[in-house]
Amino acid sequence: MTRMHHLLERQYKKHFKEGTPISPELENFLQTISTTYENNDKDRALLEHSFNISSKEFSELNAKILKLLKELEIEKKGVEQKIIERTQELTIANQRLTELDKVKTEFISVAAHQLRTPLSAVKWILSLLLDENSTNLTPEQRSLLMKGFESNERIIRLINEMLVVTRIESGKMAYNFSFIHIEDLIDNCLDEFIGQAKTRNISLTFKEPKEKLPYINIDPDKIRTVLQNLIENALFYTKDGGSVTVSAESDGKYIKVIVKDSGIGIPEKQKIGIFNKFFRAENALKARTDGSGLGLFVAKSIVEKHDGQIGFESTEGKGTTFYFTVPCAEVKK
Repeated sequence: MTRMHHLLERQYKKHFKEGTPISPELENFLQTISTTYENNDKDRALLEHSFNISSKEFSELNAKILKLLKELEIEKKGVEQKIIERTQELTIANQRLTELDKVKTEFISVAAHQLRTPLSAVKWILSLLLDENSTNLTPEQRSLLMKGFESNERIIRLINEMLVVTRIESGKMAYNFSFIHIEDLIDNCLDEFIGQAKTRNISLTFKEPKEKLPYINIDPDKIRTVLQNLIENALFYTKDGGSVTVSAESDGKYIKVIVKDSGIGIPEKQKIGIFNKFFRAENALKARTDGSGLGLFVAKSIVEKHDGQIGFESTEGKGTTFYFTVPCAEVKK
């Protein structure tokens, strides 16, 4: 057996499992290669050298890979430890925020209740002073008292909204469901705003459905709050002489209530935050300075509690259409 044959056989054994027999065909192949290169010292030396170099490079590469894997494992453990520590920090911070939020909610609730009592007394006193039967007031005095009355009303409305928000966030909002027709609730709700609309020459109409809509199982007072917020916003942000139209329709599964106005619209970039607490678009701030930014947050929470959805379509300067849905109900007879 030639030197070249031994070399090739050694390389074979490096790459195959120990004890694997060399077949006759492979033996003949190795012998042929060996014979071919045996008489050429230069080629044989180059081949043997290349085998040695390859083996050396392979060993070095393998050592580098093992080292890299070890370094990666150490780095992985370090990262995992940092993640654990960071997660613990975030958990503690989140617990702290939850506690602070609870304290904040309780504080707002107590403060609001405490403020509402004296404000109600102030409202009663101002109402007495503004009574039409009172003839001792000059026009200037009546005007000042009216401004005080309106300011007091705004504060009471804000306190009531804050109380509703605290109940929603604490999960203490009570719901009393009953079966009703939405048309009756809309009609009744619109009556509250007819005077305000006439004062500003705004057309406020209810586009009644052609046929009676299915019953819905809702909390009438809560859905009334949703309607009040949507209609009030529509009137506030519609210029004198404009229009607000309320309509309702059904697809058999849901009742959809729509409030459409010809008002200032909502800027495209600010639509994303419209249902957030205390959010008010820039053009809304210019049009009305006394809004709380809580109405739509409350409306969304109530609608979703009824397994419905609320949304809107708007173009700045061309008006806004808000809508919400509630499921139809099967009334058991």
